[in-house]
Amino acid sequence: MKKTKISKRCVLLLGFVLGLTTSSCQNHPDEPVDASPGVSTRASVNSSPFWQGADMSYVNELQDCGVVYRYNGAVADPYRLIKNYGANLVRLRLWHNPTWTNYSTLSDVKRSISRAKSAGLSVLLDFHYSDSWTDPQQSLVPEAWRRVVKYSTPLADSVYNYTYNTLLHLKNAGCLPEMVQIGNETNNTILVSDNAHLLPTNYVRNVKLFNAGLKAVHDFNTTYSKTIKTILHIAMNPGDALYWLSRHKRYGLSSFDMLGVSYYPQWQEYTPAELGNFAARLLSDYNTRLFVAETGHIWTHSWNDDNQNLMSKMAPGYPMVPSPQFQKDFIIEVKEALKANGGAGFCVWEPFWVSAGNTTLWGVGSNWENVAFCDFNNNLHAHGGIEAFSEENVAVTFKVDMKNAGDAAKGYITGDFTDNGFGTWQIIPMKREGNSSAYSFTTRFSRNQTGLYYFLSDSTWTHKETFNGVQGDRSYNIATSASSMVISNSFGVK
Repeated sequence: MKKTKISKRCVLLLGFVLGLTTSSCQNHPDEPVDASPGVSTRASVNSSPFWQGADMSYVNELQDCGVVYRYNGAVADPYRLIKNYGANLVRLRLWHNPTWTNYSTLSDVKRSISRAKSAGLSVLLDFHYSDSWTDPQQSLVPEAWRRVVKYSTPLADSVYNYTYNTLLHLKNAGCLPEMVQIGNETNNTILVSDNAHLLPTNYVRNVKLFNAGLKAVHDFNTTYSKTIKTILHIAMNPGDALYWLSRHKRYGLSSFDMLGVSYYPQWQEYTPAELGNFAARLLSDYNTRLFVAETGHIWTHSWNDDNQNLMSKMAPGYPMVPSPQFQKDFIIEVKEALKANGGAGFCVWEPFWVSAGNTTLWGVGSNWENVAFCDFNNNLHAHGGIEAFSEENVAVTFKVDMKNAGDAAKGYITGDFTDNGFGTWQIIPMKREGNSSAYSFTTRFSRNQTGLYYFLSDSTWTHKETFNGVQGDRSYNIATSASSMVISNSFGVK
């Protein structure tokens, strides 16, 4: 194809015109503003609360499809549910002009922001800068900007105008977010014409586009006396993430408030403790706080439709049997690791994406019902991941001395907290303490939670402990104001 030379003036004009084609409901400035790099958008490291929330981008669509969420049998609003448990943030994705869906559009986002604000929740707006999903495997430029994809200056101008004018429109609608994410899982080259161009990463081009989005937020904050915070988002392990940041900084990446990461046991295999170390190093080396923009954990290996589940792995160090309780334990571990190391917060991804009759790009239903906060009847799990938002959790360690069960015995535990989500208890191996006959198991309960449990000397139900020759259950009562508690027993002795 013959290449046509375009003057710089025409390129800038074209970029401005394309920047105005974002949405008919947006308000636009009369003139484009220079989107050059080097403008700081950062606020004080300690000026924000610890953020904890959920991505709720699918909720409107699912409820429009007839999904009814329930709590203790009563109809419940997911926004108010997470708020009541202690969340303070809702994350929402925004696509530029998706012709294949009516959701995650500007109109849909306004509807969701209104719901969040009504529930007393802050909002993180996730700009994908695409007409569809972006992640490490795909980052297609919006179709409206395709004509300038090879020209970084007008493309940056389009990013700037779109970001700025979206915020202006939301301000005028009374739906302004508190935080903005400049791109979604931007591991590689962003806003490409073909996903074959994702690698090698074009750091210079990336920086120009990131800086355009960051400057748009900065200029909007300055003009309207706002304090919207900025996040860049990647899906990498800590070492690769720090390299990604250092390379972009080398080429002039502007300052921003938080580095967001995706952190799932399925794809990121490092531990919550290593996540905490990453948060501490990021703060020390770059004066930037770590924000887990996406996380989650399975509660079952089962499924509720024919749409294949995306996640199946348990977190490192966890038993191989999933449960709502272990989902909660993992999210609390993430939360505690961040809090202890200067992290900014976390967001559970799509915990209300239950199975429904909606059509996704991968099939009908949900890829995520086994990661949701609800069971397969859309009832909130009694003691599942949503409780991680609460400050009323207690780390409870069960200890048992197995010497009464014989030298070959090993420690196992079961109880209502091992419920698989369908009413069945599961047998969980306990950790042996050195070479002793003592075994322990730690989980997290809500204060004043009560329930039943017992120990076993092997991994089958026939090895349940007996008391004076009779099998029975033990009871627990978490009546404490402390953050941790130990329950000690001897096998077969009450």
